[in-house]
Amino acid sequence: MKYVEKKVIILLEYVPFLLTILTMLSSTDYLEAKLLPLIESIQPKTTESFILEACGLEDRPSTQSISITVGARLEKFWNTVFSDMDNTTNMIEDSDRVDVNGRTRQIDHFFTIPDLMYASHMYLESKCNVNFDTEKVRASNQKIHDIANALEEKHDIINVQSGYFVPVKREIPIEISREYTNLGISIFGVSDLYRWFNDELPFTIDEYFTFWKERLAPVINNLMNGVPATKVARSGRQRDLDAL
Repeated sequence: MKYVEKKVIILLEYVPFLLTILTMLSSTDYLEAKLLPLIESIQPKTTESFILEACGLEDRPSTQSISITVGARLEKFWNTVFSDMDNTTNMIEDSDRVDVNGRTRQIDHFFTIPDLMYASHMYLESKCNVNFDTEKVRASNQKIHDIANALEEKHDIINVQSGYFVPVKREIPIEISREYTNLGISIFGVSDLYRWFNDELPFTIDEYFTFWKERLAPVINNLMNGVPATKVARSGRQRDLDAL
């Protein structure tokens, strides 16, 4: 009898551990299902450069186009996350366009942030690179202010918060944050989303950045070498067949 009781106690001690493992697996599954396919479906393009053409290197893949496409896919991924969460409303599910001073502008992210008795509205411009020259920074900042004002008017909101979101940085370095704050604009990293949503995102911040290193990095490395994920998969299957 004592042996059975001891065995039950040991099993109960393992329950929290097993629950943790199951939670990690399920949240990683979210990244596998929603983020990985977006990156794997990217098709590398060749660099359009007369210099490389003169050197006979015109077949070299365009790393710039890959970076731009990855950024666009990340924007789509995070909008999916906002739509899938219960404690926020993705305000651009029906349309990601707004009229600003007679021009139609595209909105990257616009969602609500639960805050006690009311929900704040946040508009974010997604950027994987914020090393702009001074004039481009000012123009981009002004665009954000203009869109935020247009969203306030369109949705009859008193104050739409706004800024940049860098989906590939856990924390924004203080020198970059200070630089943008001095220009009258905020800049946020992934850790800020966890602060706003009280860790209710469908994956942990550690899982997200581990996923980048372990699952996305090999795919992007192949893209930089001109090899799409679909070609890697076909090559792998062909090698398996050759071994038969």
